[in-house]
Amino acid sequence: MGNKEISLKALEIGKKIGADHAEVFYNRSKTLEVVIEKNDLQVPKGDTYQGVGIRVLKDGKIGFASSNILTKQAIEDTVQSALDIAVNSPVDPAQGLPEPAPLKEVEGIYDPRGESIVLADLIAKGSEFMEASRGVDSRVTVDTASFKAEIIEREILSSRGIQAQERKTKFESMAMGFARDGEDISSFDIEYIVSPEWKELNTEEMGKRLREKAVGNLGAESIPGFKGKVVLSPFAAVMLLFSPIVFAINADNVQNGISPWKEKMGEKVASEILSIVDDGSLPREIGSKMFDREGVPPKRLEIISNGKLNSWLHNFYTASKAGVMPTGHASGSDQSLPGISPNNFIVKTGNEEVEKILKKLDKGLMVTRYSGGSDPVSGDFSGVVKGGYLIEKGKERKPVKEVMIAGNIYSLLDQIVALSKESQRVMNFQVPYLIMDGVSITGK
Repeated sequence: MGNKEISLKALEIGKKIGADHAEVFYNRSKTLEVVIEKNDLQVPKGDTYQGVGIRVLKDGKIGFASSNILTKQAIEDTVQSALDIAVNSPVDPAQGLPEPAPLKEVEGIYDPRGESIVLADLIAKGSEFMEASRGVDSRVTVDTASFKAEIIEREILSSRGIQAQERKTKFESMAMGFARDGEDISSFDIEYIVSPEWKELNTEEMGKRLREKAVGNLGAESIPGFKGKVVLSPFAAVMLLFSPIVFAINADNVQNGISPWKEKMGEKVASEILSIVDDGSLPREIGSKMFDREGVPPKRLEIISNGKLNSWLHNFYTASKAGVMPTGHASGSDQSLPGISPNNFIVKTGNEEVEKILKKLDKGLMVTRYSGGSDPVSGDFSGVVKGGYLIEKGKERKPVKEVMIAGNIYSLLDQIVALSKESQRVMNFQVPYLIMDGVSITGK
């Protein structure tokens, strides 16, 4: 059966066996991937997946089941399983399915070039990367690198009247490496690219950046501890600060009482220079889409404006509980009930380039990679700077080791004193370099 036929058949079966309403989410993906480990190319691989996730409503109860076997019998069994779960679930007045809303096609999230990509194209990308990194400087070791092309097809149909389909492409590369010069071994560093457009997968430039960072980390020394300015690279900022913010603005976490910002709506939660927008309708962005996991168009949200908290991320269920409209942030695949996640999480940039900001620092620590534990509920964190260097008098830069930073994530947000003019895409986050003051740094 074709995907449209599968979805219609599931809706028909749901109605036939007594469901009040039903929703079918179909997902198909074709993935090609080339992997390098310890400087060597591994066996390239390709994979095609398709599956459906089916929700049914019965007497104010909801049930969900999924299947990656799409025969007529398998679809019938999946619908029946979802109904059986619904019948045996508790009544929840907030459960339901959204009504249809106007959808607008998003430009630049599907690249037709993706249909003709073959493994040889990704091998060529890997070769470009290796030549720009290890080929230029044999001290560099590429521990692992992946080069991936994915075509995604999504379709959703519901008895409420939602009917939408969309194709997307995703081209992604991630690499981790280090440098070795005799007995001197640098810390690992990471480079990452993702885009819906094939032409944006510039692995040569990515290899150059990884090489420069890995070699630049040679000769690392321990430093005395101090309290002062810390500069987070976009990658480090996402891992340390912005992932916990996503947890805090998730409406499900708010309603369950575990978000530290559950009573902070409309209040100041960060430095006045921090503003964050989430917008899933932007052209040529990896997190953009015509509709979310429930068929709802994404809304542009001002999450934080000049330090003040303005919005939560909602799916249909949390919006129903709060008595508001869903924001188009339902996430997930055909294999699970809808969750909540950002679309394109964009941090407003500053007015100066990062190099100009660094030249003004009398003393500070640049963090390019951080490894440690954090509690998004309390905000407490502690970890080791795995990639970074000490900045003195604005220009002297010394790679560091055995350095730790610790504190509270939500307190650090109020200590942001500058944001760079340039920004980088890390997954579906667009983030500048970020400078915080008054941070405790533990050395030797």
